[in-house]
Amino acid sequence: MDFSDDKVLLKGIKSGDNRAFEYLFKAYYPRLHGYAIRFINDENTVQDIIQECFMHLWEKRAALSAISITSLLFSMVRNGCLNYMKHLEIVEKYQIDAKMDGEERLYYTDFFLDAEHKLLYDELKEQINVVINNLSPRSREIFIMSRFKGLKNREIAEKLNISTTAVEKQISKALHCFSDYFEKKYPLDIYIIIIAWFIS
Repeated sequence: MDFSDDKVLLKGIKSGDNRAFEYLFKAYYPRLHGYAIRFINDENTVQDIIQECFMHLWEKRAALSAISITSLLFSMVRNGCLNYMKHLEIVEKYQIDAKMDGEERLYYTDFFLDAEHKLLYDELKEQINVVINNLSPRSREIFIMSRFKGLKNREIAEKLNISTTAVEKQISKALHCFSDYFEKKYPLDIYIIIIAWFIS
């Protein structure tokens, strides 16, 4: 099977084809590594961030739709790098922005940190709330606990006295709702950033 075709690759990933995932990892890891090392000059940390992004992509593969996997992966890795740097407080915002040049700018446009995009940010917050309010009560509760309170699936399961499988199914349903909503409403670059944010 020709996984060099993006549509074939996406279909394989969504269907759980391990060959597609292996191709994705081997094809994109070098570029992602070269990109991430510009932010974080620590080999072990970079490897962990990239591997975690691939893991999250695989776990949430069912929520993917017509999307550029390249753009999604770069957005996820960038989010991972920024979160790591913010957590350690090793850089200020202007230092991060100073690195935002190069041929892959498309993959890491960051309206969340840029004041000139405040109107877009406010609009997206409002639209995110629209989707959240339209989720079923159980999906909404679990999604908020996962994505906004930072609880792990196991912790959510324990708090709600349900299985981790049930938690994963509810999160997957919520991600589908977000994916369908933003794919139809916003340009591809905005859609990619939103989905990368939630998957990460």
